[in-house]
Amino acid sequence: METDLQLTRKIFNGLCSGNQRVQNSIDWESLQAMEVDVGKAYSSIVSEKDRRDYRKMFFYNLSYTFKASGGRTSSFSKWRVQNIDTNNTIVATDTPSGNVLLLTLSHKAGKRKLTAINWQQ
Repeated sequence: METDLQLTRKIFNGLCSGNQRVQNSIDWESLQAMEVDVGKAYSSIVSEKDRRDYRKMFFYNLSYTFKASGGRTSSFSKWRVQNIDTNNTIVATDTPSGNVLLLTLSHKAGKRKLTAINWQQ
């Protein structure tokens, strides 16, 4: 079984590369990304087809923006568990510019899913 750190890194790499195979490892209903309540927007979508399209476009847009800005997942360094409790694991990684990206992995009903992507304040 993958550690929380390994799983979080796998999800992050999948998002940045547009690999939709990691979409089941994301808690779409509660996802917060860069201070945007993705979960609220996603939860307002009723049709499963529209939800599928939303997930597909989320992957495409994030991947496209990341690559267009010159981003490379290999540029992120010092992956580490910053905090862990019974409900969440927060994984931190450093960017080349010195910022710290925080990714939150929730532990709900025996499942681990990404619930937040934010910059450390």
